[in-house]
Amino acid sequence: MNSSDPNLSPVIDTQNSTIVYGRNRLNAPVIDYVSDGSANLIEGDPHTSVYVSNKISLKQPATSLKVLLSAYRHSSADFRVLYQLYTVDSTGVEQSFELFPGYDNLRDTDDDGYGDTVIDSTKNSGRPDAFVVSSKDNEFIEYQFSVDELEQFTGFKIKIVMSGSDEAYAPRFKDLRVIALA
Repeated sequence: MNSSDPNLSPVIDTQNSTIVYGRNRLNAPVIDYVSDGSANLIEGDPHTSVYVSNKISLKQPATSLKVLLSAYRHSSADFRVLYQLYTVDSTGVEQSFELFPGYDNLRDTDDDGYGDTVIDSTKNSGRPDAFVVSSKDNEFIEYQFSVDELEQFTGFKIKIVMSGSDEAYAPRFKDLRVIALA
């Protein structure tokens, strides 16, 4: 080791070294999100990696919800997005989470690449509005999830469940944005 700075002497401190270990808890407990309602539960979700937002209260009621996020998703991993609504008449009663419709349950009516019309509301999968390929190394790709024509709501929560077969490649997220529309 050397340095061009005469006031600096490079040193390796072998007495006080630090190693940081990390582990991503990741499993794949659900095969078919359409028929298996366990991800919709408020408590007892079988996924080991779950994000649930705080309750967001709205000043004006809304009828549509859109989630935009950037994610790194390896080909061995997956994630699904769900929502929970709070309506005026649901005070004191916490509703279960609902999966977003997903590109496999949406019809693209305006040829913009994103699904617009739900085909069958009983077949929501929690996938994004358009198919998104898996990420390359550390590549974050934009995902969009939306649902329209909901019962008027005054608050909501967002839940993201992550699954995969390789803990080294867990999904990572940034730039989570949620828009409630009237």
